[in-house]
Amino acid sequence: MRAENSTRSGIPSTVSKSVDAWFTPGRFAALLAILILIFFPDVILGTRTFVFRDYGLYGYPVAFYHRESFWRGEVPLWNPLSACGIPFLAEWSTLVLYPFSFLYLLSPLSWSLGVFCLAHLILAGLGMYFLAHRWTASRLAASVAGLAFAFNGFSLNSLIWPHYTASLGWMPWVLLTAEHAWQQGGRFVIAAAVVGTLQMLAGPPEVILTTWLLAGALWIGQCVFGKLPPWTLLKRFLFLVLTISGLSAAQLFPFFEFLLHSQRDAGYSTSGWSMAPTGWANLLVPLFYCSKTTAGPYMPYGQALTSSYYLGIGVLALAFFAVGRLREWKIWLLGAIAALGLILALGDAGYLYGFFRRVLPQIGFMRYPVKFVMLTTFAVPLLAACGVRKLLCETGEDSSRSWRFFTALWVTMLGLIFLIVWFAFYYPAGEESWATTVRNGLERAGLLSLIVGVVYRLSRIENLRKQGVFGFILLVVIWLDVATHTAPQNPTVARTVYEPGLQPLQDLKPKPKLGESRAMVSFSARFRFHFTMLSDPFNTYLGVRLGQFSDLNLLDGLPNVDGFYSLYVKEEYETRSMLYFSTNTLPQNYFDKEFMARGIPYISTNYVTSLADFLGVSQITAPGKLFDWEARPTYMPLLTAGQRPVFLDAAGSLRALLDPAFNPRQVVYLPTDSKPFITLTNQPLVRILSPKFSAHRVAFETEADQPSMVVAAQTFYPCWTGYVDGQPTRLWRANHAFQALQVPAGQHQVQLVYRDRNFLAGVTISWITLFGCLAGLVRQRSRNENLAKVQRVPVVCSG
Repeated sequence: MRAENSTRSGIPSTVSKSVDAWFTPGRFAALLAILILIFFPDVILGTRTFVFRDYGLYGYPVAFYHRESFWRGEVPLWNPLSACGIPFLAEWSTLVLYPFSFLYLLSPLSWSLGVFCLAHLILAGLGMYFLAHRWTASRLAASVAGLAFAFNGFSLNSLIWPHYTASLGWMPWVLLTAEHAWQQGGRFVIAAAVVGTLQMLAGPPEVILTTWLLAGALWIGQCVFGKLPPWTLLKRFLFLVLTISGLSAAQLFPFFEFLLHSQRDAGYSTSGWSMAPTGWANLLVPLFYCSKTTAGPYMPYGQALTSSYYLGIGVLALAFFAVGRLREWKIWLLGAIAALGLILALGDAGYLYGFFRRVLPQIGFMRYPVKFVMLTTFAVPLLAACGVRKLLCETGEDSSRSWRFFTALWVTMLGLIFLIVWFAFYYPAGEESWATTVRNGLERAGLLSLIVGVVYRLSRIENLRKQGVFGFILLVVIWLDVATHTAPQNPTVARTVYEPGLQPLQDLKPKPKLGESRAMVSFSARFRFHFTMLSDPFNTYLGVRLGQFSDLNLLDGLPNVDGFYSLYVKEEYETRSMLYFSTNTLPQNYFDKEFMARGIPYISTNYVTSLADFLGVSQITAPGKLFDWEARPTYMPLLTAGQRPVFLDAAGSLRALLDPAFNPRQVVYLPTDSKPFITLTNQPLVRILSPKFSAHRVAFETEADQPSMVVAAQTFYPCWTGYVDGQPTRLWRANHAFQALQVPAGQHQVQLVYRDRNFLAGVTISWITLFGCLAGLVRQRSRNENLAKVQRVPVVCSG
């Protein structure tokens, strides 16, 4: 029999407790794993692998380079194969210091990286399960929240970014352990610090920032509405943040150094790829104003970052119900966070984003406002869990009022779905047929009705077995809603697509090699790769590999002028942009009619040849081609010497590189502040002997009849240091973005060494913090044992 009344504390009634017996953490984890296996059987079994978009263009090549460095016994601080050399570990999205990267470092990468991503979906679901259970005391409600967080459009889209998936997986765990930490202190602070550090090492900054904005809002709520003294909460919260910072210092220090020298600043952000003004309609009809790509997945109108941000129609209804019926401060907070995320995701169209950019310019470091939908993606599952708890806990008149409200909400959402479908008919956009939108809307309406019916039936039955069955049906229908809301977002292909050493690339003559020369994808080819997508993802990917687009050069070990990263060294980025976009090389006929007819501009393959020579470009995309290469016999070695120094400021050197008279074999542009330290003015005779290149060291010998300059066509970065005969020698910025040093007359041993002192300092601080945490745990345990002994001592009363 059910209890007649629920308690005020929100502890579930007998009905809910009976259902809870079915949804233990172990069973929920098993259910989540089964549903993921059903959704991605080929990835888990190893017959196929992910490849779509950034997974194949960035995530897999970066993991491949990390793995290759690991098996060479190197910590990959620097990547010499991309963007003329670029910091690697400091990028923060490369997962170098993330402990669970060992899953794919020690296993076949084409299988294990996909499993790595899916394992973090399970981690995300379990974390949300435990967080929701802490807030609702209902295991069924917690299961709904966990499933909704693991399976929604944005989480599934994020599988294309291994670092995003890993960081999202830890997000609910950070909130869960942080709440324990500031409420209970002691060893809970250490546990929260470890969890927070794992997320910090996974990156990216946007997810971490979102997580701690949520944590900060929750902490403020605890201070205002909680029973603990605010000063105690503040001390514990600050100590937690400080501990996480110390444990993460090995990653944070190199990142902030890189950010300081990167192309990003407070004005970098744009409102591009915001959620469309009609984007909220996709929460009810996910294919409204969407277009289908040739590879299969749909993309929302005006959106190229995420293929979906659909939350689930039933989950959204339960969340709306919680906001409308519950009077708890956490509900108000979560509702505000969910609304804020949707408004900020609109970018400038939502007004708040522009206001925040003016008030807090640092937000400009993060691109693409649609990322703020993460706030909504996190808040809505928790709200849905609270809605399930209330619907199943209440009895009597309270239950009747709740169900009248939920029924009105159901009818309203059905009306909105039909309104959106009507709007799509009278105001079509894109090429997608109206029938697709209608079918998609009717499916959501049917599933919403089914979810409402299942929850209603669940609240009325008393048989324990039937309660468990209907609870299971509820979870399956919620999963089915998300699983069918759009075409598969993550196409898979045979794992052979990633096999290194494509023969056509190995047969290039001359073949670009580390320390010798580089390949360069023409701007025409880069532009067309962005717009070319075949219906067969396997052949599409092989094509972009042959064209060495994005970071795919890492799979074949070919140095490339270009690269696809979030951060670049600012001066190198400026120079490379000029290489492609020089105004004095753009043709009169900027657009090709053939490609214009298909809506794709064809940009000329012209480029700054003297700069390409300096950068050692030995192969470039053949004119009018995508997959064929053309040799450039005029390329220079990556190490040259004897140039006459010309001293210019930064803007002057950038302009001088575009001058048709620029001859990198005869002159080198150095910064004006180097003039007092350079003792030569002419072009001496100098030879470079026995050059040896590795990721973090360049070694060679010089023979010169007088002091001379040696120039390396490698990105200038503060971590590089020059040595002549073992003595430190200052490196100068050469040709705006590269390296040069002066060597004395005679024969000398010269080295360029990459030594990241920020990384070493960060590692030291991380180890000190770790030992401090261990000492704190030992001290806490000793204190608890002593307290237990005192409590066991019998009290003797004297007469």
